[in-house]
Amino acid sequence: MKVLVVGCGVAGICLTHELLRAGCEVQVIDNNKNVSSAVAAGIINPLVFRRMTLSWRVSELIPFAYSRYPEMEQLTNTSFFHPLVIRRLFASEQEAEFWKKKQVQDDYSAYMELLTEEDLHFPLEQNTFGTGRVKQASYIDTDSFMRANKDYFRSKGMLSESIFDHDELDPVQAVYKGITYDYILFAEGKDGKYNPFFAYLPLQQTKGEVLTIQSATIYSQESLNRKCFLLPTGDNLFKVGSTYTWNTDDTVPTEEGKQTIAANLKSITSEPYTIVEHRAGVRPTVPDRRPMLGRHPEFPKMVVANGLGTKGYMLAPLLMHELVNHLLNGTEIDEESHISRFEYLMNS
Repeated sequence: MKVLVVGCGVAGICLTHELLRAGCEVQVIDNNKNVSSAVAAGIINPLVFRRMTLSWRVSELIPFAYSRYPEMEQLTNTSFFHPLVIRRLFASEQEAEFWKKKQVQDDYSAYMELLTEEDLHFPLEQNTFGTGRVKQASYIDTDSFMRANKDYFRSKGMLSESIFDHDELDPVQAVYKGITYDYILFAEGKDGKYNPFFAYLPLQQTKGEVLTIQSATIYSQESLNRKCFLLPTGDNLFKVGSTYTWNTDDTVPTEEGKQTIAANLKSITSEPYTIVEHRAGVRPTVPDRRPMLGRHPEFPKMVVANGLGTKGYMLAPLLMHELVNHLLNGTEIDEESHISRFEYLMNS
């Protein structure tokens, strides 16, 4: 089977690996403009702190991701997957009590360490209401991940670094620039909004900004979280973020974004630091916070894989596996992810 993948962010990369595992012949086109997957912190967190709930499908997503990323490390001969302890600084007594109730529930105990006296009185300057530790978290060194996988595809002669021209596509026969494919898979991230075949889908563009800071005095044994994340990446460097700016596709870092992150960081630490880098990317998000996967209802050889949002590194391995399994073996796509839920928008 011959497949063209358009886009080489985390979704496109995981999609390409799944297709290769299945024995497909794959070509990848990437315009090198969609930097969201590289800018992202790459944190895999099984909890949603805002509501203190489990992430969607976490019991399936995390084991699968934790098997696939080490395989990619071996293939690319690069280390980019790292286990992580996330320590949540509680914002109120109510949040601490909520954690205590959830930590003993069967669904949650796999991801929440039981609170100890040490956690409640952990020696952090901003620890007012106690802290809790998240289990089974990790992070991907996103720059290394992107670079290693693109290098791998390049070495196999699979990667074309060019702009995909939708005008040169025959969507019925899946012919692009004179070459016929069994499927053309669009994993375009934020640029999916400009794909004429899937323009009816409610893809949103949500800008996020991240700082890389350096400090010899900030606590660096765990990732800390309150109002923002503080992720230690080694050599006294940390990623800090993020921000949310809706309905924009520009990737220019802003002074407002920097000030927002700096203000949020004060809820974790007041230790001095130096800003080393300031980056911005645009996440592909969806109003119902679920991905968008599936074949075009009129052109079944055209397939979309988009809308992974803020949890792309956790979602991509399993969801891309499920999409490939659907295309090759006819298995069903999870109904919460299937683009059929938006078919009513096609003629509206």
